[in-house]
Amino acid sequence: MFSLFMISIYTVIILFDLAVADSLNVNPDTMGEIDFAFLTFFFIEILLKIFASNGMFLRDFFNGFDAAIVTISYIFSIVGITAKGLAVLRLIRVVVITIRKITGNTSKLRHASKN
Repeated sequence: MFSLFMISIYTVIILFDLAVADSLNVNPDTMGEIDFAFLTFFFIEILLKIFASNGMFLRDFFNGFDAAIVTISYIFSIVGITAKGLAVLRLIRVVVITIRKITGNTSKLRHASKN
């Protein structure tokens, strides 16, 4: 639940950054720092999931997609590259996570670990 809460807040921040941050003259450095903090949280979360599942986490397509988007965004953030296209992909990531939570179509890790 905490992860979903963080994703929800991050979604609002991404939408704010894409839609109105420029027109309100919000400092891009501030938005970058906020983005980096959230990406750090999500990157650590993915690393922990990969470690806890012995790598099985990445066998699911959507988990792999999620991990790739977060990892690329995190690396770009560290290097100092700003790519608005990645923000759109992160929003798609949020939609996928939300749909999976609503429909109950979660990762197959639980099923794989029972075998």
